[in-house]
Amino acid sequence: MSRWNSKRPYGDGGGGRYQQRGGGGYGGGYGGGYGGGGGSRSFGSDPQPTELQVLTNQNKLVLSSAGTSDRSDYMQCEVTIKNAFWKKVDEATGEEIPPRVFTSHERDDPEKTKKFLKTPLPWRVMKKWASEYKIEVAYDGAAKAYFPSEAAGPELGREYQVKVKRDCEEDDPDADKVKDRWFAVIFEKTISIPYDGIISVLNGAETSEEISTMLNVVLKSGAVLTDGMISMEPNSSAVFFPLYMQRDLFDRKVPQETRDNTKILLSGLRMTVVFRKGGAFVQSESVVQYANKDYLEMFQREQRHNNMPRVPLLYAGERGGVTIAGITIDPNRPITEPHKRATIEEAIKKRKICVAYEKKIHKPGKDPLQIYKGRSLCIDREDDSKGKGQNIIWIPNEYTFKHNDQDMTVASFFESAHGVVLKYPNMPIVHIDNVYKRRGGWFPIEFVFQAFGKSKENNEDMVNNILKYHDVYAGKDYVNEVGRKLERLAMTGASGANNQSGACFKDRLAKWRIQIDMEAREETAKVLKAPRIKFKGNGPPARATNGSFNLNRVQFSMPAKVTSFVVVNFTDNQHSCKKYVQNILRVAETHGVDIPREVTEISERNLDLVTEHYRGRDDVGDALDTVATAIQRAKEFYLYDSQNFYRKNNSFFQTYCFKEEREEFECVVLPPTHKDGKLGLLLDYKHYNKDTQYFSHRITTRDNKVHNARLMVKISQTESLIDPLDFRFRDGRHEACRGDNTWKPVTFVGMCFLCPQDESVLNESDIQSMEFVHLVRDWEIDFPSIVLTYKPDDGKALYNRIKVMTNHFGGIQSQCAVQPTFERQRNKDQYASNIATKLNAKLSTIYDKAVSWTSESDGSSGGEGGLPWVGEAPTLVIGVGMVHGMGYSSKSVVTAYFCLDNGCMRLSNSCFVQGKSDIISEGVMKDIIKVSIEHYIIENNHGPERILFYRDGMSDGHFPRANDEIASIRAAAKEQLQSPIPITFVICQSQQLGFRMVPSVQTFNNRGTPNTNCLSGTMLECGPSSFYLIAQGGMKGTSKPVKYIIHLNENLNPTGRHSGLTMQNLISCTNQMSWNYPSASKAVRELPMIKYSKKLGNQVLGSLMCLEAGCHWFGKSIKLVCPPEDTGNEEETRPYLELRNAEGAVIDPEHRQHNIVDMPFRNHLAA
Repeated sequence: MSRWNSKRPYGDGGGGRYQQRGGGGYGGGYGGGYGGGGGSRSFGSDPQPTELQVLTNQNKLVLSSAGTSDRSDYMQCEVTIKNAFWKKVDEATGEEIPPRVFTSHERDDPEKTKKFLKTPLPWRVMKKWASEYKIEVAYDGAAKAYFPSEAAGPELGREYQVKVKRDCEEDDPDADKVKDRWFAVIFEKTISIPYDGIISVLNGAETSEEISTMLNVVLKSGAVLTDGMISMEPNSSAVFFPLYMQRDLFDRKVPQETRDNTKILLSGLRMTVVFRKGGAFVQSESVVQYANKDYLEMFQREQRHNNMPRVPLLYAGERGGVTIAGITIDPNRPITEPHKRATIEEAIKKRKICVAYEKKIHKPGKDPLQIYKGRSLCIDREDDSKGKGQNIIWIPNEYTFKHNDQDMTVASFFESAHGVVLKYPNMPIVHIDNVYKRRGGWFPIEFVFQAFGKSKENNEDMVNNILKYHDVYAGKDYVNEVGRKLERLAMTGASGANNQSGACFKDRLAKWRIQIDMEAREETAKVLKAPRIKFKGNGPPARATNGSFNLNRVQFSMPAKVTSFVVVNFTDNQHSCKKYVQNILRVAETHGVDIPREVTEISERNLDLVTEHYRGRDDVGDALDTVATAIQRAKEFYLYDSQNFYRKNNSFFQTYCFKEEREEFECVVLPPTHKDGKLGLLLDYKHYNKDTQYFSHRITTRDNKVHNARLMVKISQTESLIDPLDFRFRDGRHEACRGDNTWKPVTFVGMCFLCPQDESVLNESDIQSMEFVHLVRDWEIDFPSIVLTYKPDDGKALYNRIKVMTNHFGGIQSQCAVQPTFERQRNKDQYASNIATKLNAKLSTIYDKAVSWTSESDGSSGGEGGLPWVGEAPTLVIGVGMVHGMGYSSKSVVTAYFCLDNGCMRLSNSCFVQGKSDIISEGVMKDIIKVSIEHYIIENNHGPERILFYRDGMSDGHFPRANDEIASIRAAAKEQLQSPIPITFVICQSQQLGFRMVPSVQTFNNRGTPNTNCLSGTMLECGPSSFYLIAQGGMKGTSKPVKYIIHLNENLNPTGRHSGLTMQNLISCTNQMSWNYPSASKAVRELPMIKYSKKLGNQVLGSLMCLEAGCHWFGKSIKLVCPPEDTGNEEETRPYLELRNAEGAVIDPEHRQHNIVDMPFRNHLAA
């Protein structure tokens, strides 16, 4: 019987042959669990408990024991800070120009106001005002101020005159050399906050956003205004202890200074008021932050004076080496190398700097020391300056200017005007802002010194020291350290010669009639049971061990198929690259991944045929071209059969193909038979398209008759012809697929052509000529299956470029590995098992529904492999993360991952760029929902009946805006499904959460190492609709949980046979979902969808500059177009991808592609 009559239909239930291929013909697995030594060691000998006593870093906020008889209401005011004693006349009208207002709601220049509020000046003004007028104030850094009562507050409407140092703090050693600046401060009452409301909140009877804001401002302001406390950033809630205390705040194991003695590690606290069951709590984090030093020795209060040696930018070391901002240079010749110039400029930009030099020629009675404090590198924009448009002039003699009618260089000016002879005249000059009347000035770099401020660098020395700190203060020690810092803060500012306020932090809080209970809070948390992890076969489930499980000797539940691969080697070690590729493919095959023989054979013998070894200098810039070159080389082997592998073995290269529609077909690539070099295809077919897709060749016989025929294979075991799609060459023998989907060894006889019109069979001797019916050029070929990249280090720039360009624009999956990481593995097979898990997930497509494992929970109603509640009914689960551009970047990247199956193991994604904001815009949110529903329908052949939406990155202050996002979700779902469906909107807080819970009783493992983390699955309810969850496992760390808050739940009530999404069901579902991370055999801290979203968002964010410049891929080009934000409505200003063909014409100009990862070069759902 021919295959024409007996071919099994595809598409029933979305499956295919490879989905169901089974049997025990594969070897045992390799490796162990992720990161934990194989997962064979249990977490203690006792069964995992169901409860755990934990300590938290939250202390109860209570009424003060003193002064509770005062029941007067608190007062909130609008504060206005404006320039004082500034009178300027408008030359046109002759009228006086009023002072500029900085913080009132009616601002004359919003941009200048915004800039002002980012400086320390507002805090400096308020601190000086509170000190001079002896009034207790809580200031929010912008336009709000709070007072303990109206009677204890300021005189409303009065202009208070305040004089502050413009560029430094009042106690700075250089303060006497810095100019003063006058401001006027005015207060106007806005509202009263009832004292009874505070009592109700502290007792847990109610919550109030208004009171929460006030209490947080009181905490931060009280700490910042306390004498000696340091705030590194004006709008940060972290405060650091005075410098003279820092020596006593660190364990001896933690180095406090970097090796070059230019940075110090500061210790401090971040305090936030949170509402939970039982009332209001102060959540305190122990924070450490590197700061740039301004003096070489600066810890002791009495040692900080202006005669101390400063930290220079141009530093001559004791051994003769000279550096600028840490970069080694030759001081005897100008710096000309472009790369070194760019590195030095970037390093200087990361620092606040000051200029200091001593004049040899100066007026009698004047201080010879000239200082400009707290400046920044800036561009020279003066119209009459020869340095216009620059901030560094590298060859100083190129810059000249007129002085006293003479042409001068900077060096000659300082020698003639001030008697200062430069030591390094060949070194660059830099342009510093705000030197004279708001204008910049040029200075030799040897006059430039580092100013005290937050360090923006992150070198290895700094990272290691911070890691040591967290190692020393881990687990219970962390909570105890927080308690010690709170007690120290309470008494800070109590006395001292420089005490401006006259009150310690504890006394400040008492004026607000509140205090912090210093006793550490102990609570009872639940420990959720890990789900059962199941692999292929009927064996016992994998043993989960505190957050991880074992991959040793297992077959993946539904293994993927690797039809081809390409290698890109960015290292200089070809041998190491080859060993890596061979190891990965061998171990993946033991886990059941279907790897054709030609794939493994080429890795063993002729790897260079499909490998591109990069030898350039700009691997990031050349990444896309390098990958494209490797793919082009591999095409010669796989598609054109350049080594005659397929011809000599009488076999075929099998892959998948598709056209514009989102439906893939299995296919065989037929090498060229003529000099024209055209590639042909033999296609799989279905009942509705077999009239067109069945035929592979158009044949002219020797009697000049024309036939449409299909290439077939003859074997000796049967007279039935075998379709090439059911024929393969494995391990030196041919195999054919039988009707039960099993592969059996066969003996190859020959090729022939079947003509279905008359059931005739044509042999090669009957043929005069033939041509392909289907050409590769008319289809998109799924080639290669994956790109294996081997990198020299773990730098993010190359990684992000490879991922974005291959995965999401080329539509090709990639797997990166780092040479040092691979080579230092003791058990390389275990490492390869983890890589194989990633490969299996990445190769899961519409057609080949690969899944590494499934999970089940006790008593779950989710069905086989389904999550609790999610598996009961068609449910669309979506996780959204946001990442934002740094500094002046005006863009945010919004990424969504959504689950296509009820086990949340098969995921798809979408990604959009919007204006910088913490709120997802209406257009972006609607597109996320529409794409998610579209993919869900393609996968399941029906739409979802409900939505479970996890939203990451939303702070408490933005909760009211969540309703706008929900409205967009509701509108898009109704539009896509023609009817509304219920929505559950859960807010995930994983970043800057600050909450810690650790075991109250420390335990030790069998090696004597303390277990400082909570167990995997530790959960603590913190309200009727919120909970903390530590899903991840681990022995060391700070037990960072994720907080989940149910903002909206329309699925609470049961419907029909389906249970409602109660709090407990959501907890069970979220916990099990944390174990379904397709890339590793462990539970992850954040939900896999959220984790993937942030990862993809950062990849796209890191490639935006490249996308905006434009890139090319196999004859097509792509560019990210960002319309100006003021050109129209949101839809008109949204960034989109513009695709052009080889001739430069825009492809589909009527459609704007906003989805950044919709694979415009291969627009389908595979990968």
